[in-house]
Amino acid sequence: MSEWTTTPLRVQDELIEQPSWGGRYIIDLKGLSDAPEWAGKKVGQSYELARTSTLIDPKTDAAKPLLELIAEDAAGLLGQTVVDKFGTDLSLLIKLTQAKGNSFQVHLSGDGSLKHWKPKPEAWFYLGPGLFTFGLKKGTDFEAFSRVLNTIDDEMQRLSQEVKSGRRTVEDARAQAKQRIQTLDPYAYINVIEAKTDDIVDLTAGGIHHSWEEDNARFPEGNLVYEVQVDVQDEYCSMRGFDKGKFLDDGGLRPTHVHDYLATINPDDYHNDLAHHIRQPQTLSETDALKAEALFRTPYFDLDRLTLVAGASSEQSLALGFHHLFIFQGDVKIGDLTLSQGQSYFIPAGLGEYMIEASTDAVVLKTYLPVE
Repeated sequence: MSEWTTTPLRVQDELIEQPSWGGRYIIDLKGLSDAPEWAGKKVGQSYELARTSTLIDPKTDAAKPLLELIAEDAAGLLGQTVVDKFGTDLSLLIKLTQAKGNSFQVHLSGDGSLKHWKPKPEAWFYLGPGLFTFGLKKGTDFEAFSRVLNTIDDEMQRLSQEVKSGRRTVEDARAQAKQRIQTLDPYAYINVIEAKTDDIVDLTAGGIHHSWEEDNARFPEGNLVYEVQVDVQDEYCSMRGFDKGKFLDDGGLRPTHVHDYLATINPDDYHNDLAHHIRQPQTLSETDALKAEALFRTPYFDLDRLTLVAGASSEQSLALGFHHLFIFQGDVKIGDLTLSQGQSYFIPAGLGEYMIEASTDAVVLKTYLPVE
């Protein structure tokens, strides 16, 4: 085995600037508040692990793409048990997100099939209070909901054409769309939920309506979410049913997929029961110095939270495959290496085992793949 498979590797930061719906939360969490390159800017997401990630050896500052390291020694990096079950195509995407409103969306279920669409199992862990919609209200008239979305989409297309032809200003189109949306009220058919810190939202079943919402008065930071998902590009997985009356400055519209969105939603009351998809962390073990909690338990990925007081330690085994660690709070050490707040680290399976030692009070989010 090479040194790349026997030492913790830092994941190079990949922050996504988003002037319209991002913020400063991710920048501040990563200790970049005073960095000149982020002065006056907003970030909507950071990729904490993706197939495009670059891994850095903290001891030498040498860097290699994740996919190159997998090609060199998949078993040493990922673990043979992971390779046997999931293969060498690491389709895992871990993101920090600060987002306000986005469109009504749905993803295909794991056993579903529709045109070019692919499933995208994902789950959210709320890092602070937020606002989102999820699932249809019990007893919703799905045909009425369908008519509302189709009517809005038709009227948005008409208004867009009028702007592009010069018959209407984009400001007037936005005002007209806002009025019609208020009248038709698509929110009457879906669950609007105020998220609490530590809420877990499991969308891995697919076929469930969802969106993030915006309320600047009550939730000025928007939705602060730690996301884990199977890595699928949006154009192949995210079907938009309603884009909330948004026009581009030239009157154009983002693509919507109302027919496919409605065909994919499972309207069954059981499937839309919030109790099946929204939960709180479950304690695995607890002492005065260390608390371990299960956050996500899915067929695709698992996520734990480790909360340590300064001086506490937690022994970790890599017998079942690699770990991804995000240091949400404080600093910890693995051997003589310091892992800093706001940073992600890839712990190769070839390391065998390791000890997390808390230099300060610390919170660590640990992602791994379920091979048992």
